[in-house]
Amino acid sequence: MWLEAPARLLFRTSGFRLALRSLALSLGGAVLVFVIIHHAAETIWREQIDTAVSGALTDILSDLRHDKQPLAQNVRETMAEGGGLFYADIGPDHRFLAGNFRLSPAVAASWTGIKTLRRQDGLTLPPRVVAIRGTARRFLDGETLYIAADASALRALDKLIARSFLAVFGTIMALGLLSGTLAARATLRRVDALATTIRDIMEGDLSRRAPVTGTGDEFDRLATGLNAMLQRLQELMDNLRQVTNDISHDLRSPLARLRGHLELSRKRFSGAGLAEMFDEALLQIDQALEIFAAMLRIAEVETGARRAHFCAVPLSSQLTMLAESYEPAFAAGGISTANDIAPGLTLQGDKDLLAQMFTNLLDNIMLHATGASVAHVQAMLVDGQIEITISDDGCGIPPNQHARVFQRFVRLDASRHLPGHGLGLALAVAIAALHGGRITLGDNQPGLRVIVNLPALSGAPAGA
Repeated sequence: MWLEAPARLLFRTSGFRLALRSLALSLGGAVLVFVIIHHAAETIWREQIDTAVSGALTDILSDLRHDKQPLAQNVRETMAEGGGLFYADIGPDHRFLAGNFRLSPAVAASWTGIKTLRRQDGLTLPPRVVAIRGTARRFLDGETLYIAADASALRALDKLIARSFLAVFGTIMALGLLSGTLAARATLRRVDALATTIRDIMEGDLSRRAPVTGTGDEFDRLATGLNAMLQRLQELMDNLRQVTNDISHDLRSPLARLRGHLELSRKRFSGAGLAEMFDEALLQIDQALEIFAAMLRIAEVETGARRAHFCAVPLSSQLTMLAESYEPAFAAGGISTANDIAPGLTLQGDKDLLAQMFTNLLDNIMLHATGASVAHVQAMLVDGQIEITISDDGCGIPPNQHARVFQRFVRLDASRHLPGHGLGLALAVAIAALHGGRITLGDNQPGLRVIVNLPALSGAPAGA
């Protein structure tokens, strides 16, 4: 449906989306500020920790070069001097030699370079310490020295910044959504009025105009421009109908007269090859007249003028009669038929145009469904829509060509040698659109499935 429930439309209005864009910019700005603050604060803390750890490592390496004592002894002496750092000396056999914290073998094996680790990563730390940051140094004798500093303050800073960001983020989002909702509700009524007008115009009432309140706001400017466009459109459509009628009389008539002259000339003149030439010329003129008639038919349907004469059409009986009328032709081509048409299906439409649409679809099976042995016509009511499925088990159409075959004058390579001009499906699509429906193609495995969805007349019974 063109109009939806206001609750569903609310979040699709331009005012709401504009508010969301502003909200996104505000949130983006907040994120940028918090990222900068977090990065600056964390960088300072990390530099302080890394400096302390690097200094301690340098001192121990210097002591090793001068006093030639074992690494474990140097670690014990360094810890005795204080400083608040954490040390762990692990031997080649992964045995703990000295230090004031322990780490699991998996952590010890994966620790390379400067790294921040938490207690739950596999560390044994004092209760007050939740994280450390430090480095690992491996020696030629297989020992590995781990030096780290307390990074609990760094983790606390991360949590504080995260909580502050969430608070600011939530406040900005709540205010932005409230602003968007109010803006959307303020414009929804005006949009509904314009949508109603456009829907009526789409249904063929070109005399409708968009309401103008006189406030001079953007909706009034839009309505004024739209009304001017509609006035021009109505004039153009009137001119189109007039031109169509003129072409119908002024162009088809000379072609018909030319055909008559060719018929007379064929009877009057004879000679080697003349009969074949006349027959070919007549065939070409007949094809031109057929194409011209089909194009005029499509143009007539697309104008929507026939919608004014819609009436209740008993589709079930029409489809049944049409399917039965094709049974002899299908049987002659070796195609059996199967019909499953629910009774009582009714819609508002043009009976002749609907018959033309279904005739084109059934003709396509006879002309293009190479190798088909069964043609199936099914019709039922599905979710308030009449769904008609016309299928066969022939050669089908490649899925990547389904959309293309609906275009005018499109003929696939396999059917270029067959009669037709590539306008049958285009006319069928135009007729379905005139009735507020649509046509889709599907794979019948094997063959082709043509699905026509049309709005059912209120009160029609449900199908099987």
